[in-house]
Amino acid sequence: MSDYETVLRADAMLTPEGAIADAELAFDGSGRITYAGSARPDAASASDRVVHELAGHVLMPGLVNGHTHSAMTLLRGVSDDEGFMPWLAAVQALEQHLTHDDVAVGLQLAMVEMIETGTTSFADMYHWDADLIELVRSAGMRALVAPASFAPETVGFPGVSPWTGAEATDRTEALAERYAGDAQVRIAYGPHAPYTCPPEFLRDIAQRAVRLGIPIHTHISESTAEVAQIRERYGATPAVHLDALGLFDAEVLAAHCVHLTDGEIELFARTGTAVSHNPVSNLKLGNGIAALPEWQAAGLRISLGTDSVASNNTLDLFEEIKTGTILHRGARGDAAIVRAADVLDIATRRGAEAIGFPETGALEAGRLADVIALDVTGSSAIPFEAASLVSHLGFAATGADVRHVFIGGRHVYAEGEHLTLDADSIRARAAAARARLSDAARTD
Repeated sequence: MSDYETVLRADAMLTPEGAIADAELAFDGSGRITYAGSARPDAASASDRVVHELAGHVLMPGLVNGHTHSAMTLLRGVSDDEGFMPWLAAVQALEQHLTHDDVAVGLQLAMVEMIETGTTSFADMYHWDADLIELVRSAGMRALVAPASFAPETVGFPGVSPWTGAEATDRTEALAERYAGDAQVRIAYGPHAPYTCPPEFLRDIAQRAVRLGIPIHTHISESTAEVAQIRERYGATPAVHLDALGLFDAEVLAAHCVHLTDGEIELFARTGTAVSHNPVSNLKLGNGIAALPEWQAAGLRISLGTDSVASNNTLDLFEEIKTGTILHRGARGDAAIVRAADVLDIATRRGAEAIGFPETGALEAGRLADVIALDVTGSSAIPFEAASLVSHLGFAATGADVRHVFIGGRHVYAEGEHLTLDADSIRARAAAARARLSDAARTD
């Protein structure tokens, strides 16, 4: 253990045991939590402690985005009022003009937005290579990264990389070896979906994943059109089709899963398959409402995700927390069917476990200090009482309330200032890149 502690003292703190008033969190120089509880009278006077007095703030675990495509920040607002398949066609048309520099700045813009709205870890599928991964590491975030692939011979992002699906699969394995044991980065295969990836390609990835212990991140049953297409092609629903190919013999993170059957939910429970609930994206694209209450009842491993900003249009997980709680209440006519406390847990501890960072996600001794501080002095927080902390975080808080972010004890965001990213430069570069993409698309 390092010979000093950083101490955060706040009005309240969310812990696995519930809310604590007049709270204190301490972590050592390695970024591991040494204390989480009521404020200690002697903490401020100890010479081996650096103390942050955060009156008017509350502490909670950093949020975990269970599914996104970070570089697509450059495509924010594309085809906002179209259904899923027309939207996908419009997005893919723009993606053909992306360069590697575009992907890099899109990723950096996403990290700026995620950090300043309280996200500390994310699961991502897009083009990924070592240069892009190093951007994540230097920003201080944690990520499960999956290089996307579509078919063995298909080049997914021709302006970014010449990699075919087969090459992306091979590169995934090289990246997994390079970053094995890294505290900030995990690598996954990224076969896009059963409607874009041929069966033998998926079977090969499944076998590789089992042999090498590399997880898989994919989309499953996002839309009714996808389900109908897979039924027509293969005579089975998407998850049943993938199960026949051996996919669930591996560790899988499945995004969306809006149209799982009861049998498929049982399959996911039996195989330990993790799912990512993306309520805002699912609603915006008209794809429906995933069966979160049934997932919970079945004991599925669940995370909460935004999807990309091309289908959301923000990376603010507080919006997902509120929507993910009230959506099912309204749809089922039952205000008790989903609790805010459970969705907060999905957005933190359970999400961290689902994407492979189980040492994070909760504020308790022994875990890594991924922690955010929110201002509770604004109008929407008044009156504030520690006993109502879960209510406030579940229904009233927004990403704009975040004032401090620590990841593994590293201070990456302080009072509106990014400490690891040049936010102004990134925003300017991203705006210029989007203008160039739009001009290129108009000349097609």
